[in-house]
Amino acid sequence: MALVIVLWLVVLLSVMAAGHTRNTHTDTQLAARHLGHAQARALAEGGIQYAIMELLANESAGQRPVDGTLFSVKIGDDSVTVAIRDATGLVDLNAADAGLLAETLRAGGADETLQRELVDAILDWRDGDNLSHLNGAEDDDYRAAGVPWTARDGAFETIDELKYVLGVQQQLFDRLAPFLTVHSGSSRLALEFAPPYLVAALTGAKDGAVTAPLPGAMQSGQDSSTGGVRSGTYHVYAGASGTAGSFATVEAVVRIAATQDEPFRFLEWREPSRANLMQALEEQE
Repeated sequence: MALVIVLWLVVLLSVMAAGHTRNTHTDTQLAARHLGHAQARALAEGGIQYAIMELLANESAGQRPVDGTLFSVKIGDDSVTVAIRDATGLVDLNAADAGLLAETLRAGGADETLQRELVDAILDWRDGDNLSHLNGAEDDDYRAAGVPWTARDGAFETIDELKYVLGVQQQLFDRLAPFLTVHSGSSRLALEFAPPYLVAALTGAKDGAVTAPLPGAMQSGQDSSTGGVRSGTYHVYAGASGTAGSFATVEAVVRIAATQDEPFRFLEWREPSRANLMQALEEQE
């Protein structure tokens, strides 16, 4: 009996030791992943700060492009992928007219009927009155749809608000979000700063060669940011790899006004970035 009891105790202790070892291994892996993500996030934030310094630099001949072109930054022994895009290269939900909104929705895959409905619903969301456009949606329409919110009747504060516009599905929003802004204040789209996919979808152009003007498009040569110190609003994206295979991205919207007391100001900070930097890196390679 004593021998049996001792054997059972040995087995029990072995099982407990194995369980403790497994838990310790799991905890170590989790800690390593958290550490790797924290490292990647810190590097990405460093990339954002580096990009802001580049935007503030008074080097007309050597300024970074602001059309979303990827470039690498060395921080210590690590590399950070950074991209800067002038906000006028994105469609402003608060300023774009009906024509540009319709073309953007078409680029996102919406059919003609849905385009008309969503354009009017967006206009109703952002205007200050309670009068519905022909195919739009105001407070009564939201109540009839059974959703617990109504039209803002004011400017979009974030891109994410588009998800609450009646008729916008998550899949459509996910396709459109990387091409939108609420910070440019421009009713036109600067094609030279716009994402290639958006330019191609809107114009039918290949390899960025725009042969016909797009209604609501800003023509080349209208870049107010070239020469001397830049000024304007920019979407800055940064991504970095950490240990344990982690990858973190950050997106910041920053307003540059180097000649003022406040040379730059953050308008928005988002983690992760809406732009898929991992996919962009793979396509670039």
